[in-house]
Amino acid sequence: MIEQGSYLKSKIFDLMNMLVNDESGLFEVGDLDSYIDKLIEKACIITIMEQDVLHGFLAYYANDYNNKVGFISMLIVDPSTKRMGYGRRLVEFALKDLTLKGFEKCRTEVNADNIKAVNICKRLGFTYVGKNDIYLVFEKQL
Repeated sequence: MIEQGSYLKSKIFDLMNMLVNDESGLFEVGDLDSYIDKLIEKACIITIMEQDVLHGFLAYYANDYNNKVGFISMLIVDPSTKRMGYGRRLVEFALKDLTLKGFEKCRTEVNADNIKAVNICKRLGFTYVGKNDIYLVFEKQL
């Protein structure tokens, strides 16, 4: 029997590896293997799977109870399933979960060159609140 974490890791690795290595520069992950381990260990992960095929996943953190701020870390949807609403549904599920857990805000960071992700943030009601060294920062009141 395959351990669930190992199974999920292999599915996420395959999907992310395809996108990280597409040379677009939109997804930047130094050590993909370690990053996925961190997500599985510390993040909440929502997946959309059909017949053993991972179509998309969202990883978010619900651990800053002092500031009541959640954080969407990674949203990946297989390019073959784009425009099916998977990304929107994953984000909406995470936002509802954060709200039920008592969080008041949700933040995310997006590569400035990733125009699709910037537009998704805006469509989902996130507001641009600034930038850090590398990314644009968006926030949504819950």
